[in-house]
Amino acid sequence: MEITAIGGSALIAAGKAANIHANNIVNRHTPNHRPQAPVYSPIVGGGVAAFSQDVTQPYNALRDAIGLQSATIQYEAAAGVIKRGEEVSNYLVRELA
Repeated sequence: MEITAIGGSALIAAGKAANIHANNIVNRHTPNHRPQAPVYSPIVGGGVAAFSQDVTQPYNALRDAIGLQSATIQYEAAAGVIKRGEEVSNYLVRELA
């Protein structure tokens, strides 16, 4: 899999994780709301996917605040992978042309 596609899958996964944590925060007082946590899974051929899973513990604001911060860092790192992948591709095109 191309490096930019791997970075793109990581961007999507980080966005899903942020959405899951934000949803927990917004719905913390909603009756019968069940907190969820992001779960990451590798994609065959390269990349990562994220999906939500019910959490058995009660709502924890600190866990979701840290989760949002972590998702932000993951998003920034994935964007960096894409940027570096494009730089390497451009370099190779120039050098091999």
